[in-house]
Amino acid sequence: MSELNKIILDMIRCRKTIKEISQSLLMSEKQIYMRIKQIINYGYKLNPTYYYSSDILYSLDDATQENGVRIKMPRDSNFRCIAISDIHIGNVNSNIYYLKMVYEYASKNNISIIFNCGDLIEGVISNSKRNIDDLYEQIETLIKKYPYDKNINNFVIFGNHDFHSLYYNKLDMSKRISNARYDMIPIGYGKGIVNLKSDSILLEHDLSIVENPNIGQNCKISLIGHGHMMKTKYYDKLYISVPTLSNVSPDRTIDVIPGFLDLEIQFEKIYFKNIKIKHMIIDNKKIYQASEDKCIVKELVKKI
Repeated sequence: MSELNKIILDMIRCRKTIKEISQSLLMSEKQIYMRIKQIINYGYKLNPTYYYSSDILYSLDDATQENGVRIKMPRDSNFRCIAISDIHIGNVNSNIYYLKMVYEYASKNNISIIFNCGDLIEGVISNSKRNIDDLYEQIETLIKKYPYDKNINNFVIFGNHDFHSLYYNKLDMSKRISNARYDMIPIGYGKGIVNLKSDSILLEHDLSIVENPNIGQNCKISLIGHGHMMKTKYYDKLYISVPTLSNVSPDRTIDVIPGFLDLEIQFEKIYFKNIKIKHMIIDNKKIYQASEDKCIVKELVKKI
């Protein structure tokens, strides 16, 4: 192991975060992450802890097994994030500029968390027209062109178009992305859980060719990709269908409106109390809120 990697490992032992190590060694956070991957390849088991501020703490301690990932929250803070879905890199109707607009919006509003609800790529099984035919090129284009901001982390699940790469081509894009981008955190195919204090959010996207994992029954909020349109429904939990961040239509008879969700969760002590949902629409390189100045406010029961 190189001397620099030994220094980084010692700083991890001293519970320094990626940002702290980056500042101390005058290296970028990307460079620190690549060094951490090298340390892991030497056989060290490093467990990440994610913070609401977007910082990451790696630990050599044996982590307690928890269903899903956890984002550590300040004691008295609300949780604000952006939810996106169905960007379909490789489809002729995808638009990477929409992602850049979301990042600009997040930066302007001090939002450090983005939930991506699947179908990051078009895949090669669909009948839709593609501007990138090769599956490997779609994934590499995603990694290269997906925006980067050191103050923003993405928690990502994979949808049916993404799953095609694993099911038909034995190509696990989850591993490829996690090896290349520390700010894009894969949390599952079809479903993934994000834990906040004592409650949880489920990200889900239909895999179509196999059943989704049977997880997330106790989550109070479900953010759902695949439908390409914004809808809400309350039954045993709050179901929120996330709009597509593209011009890709799941049905050629339906005109989609590209957009994303600006979500804010308020807590009562350590449980979700209510959620505010702003449906943001992208039109003609501008972002505006649907339903004029109104937003959906939904009160969440204390425990399900």
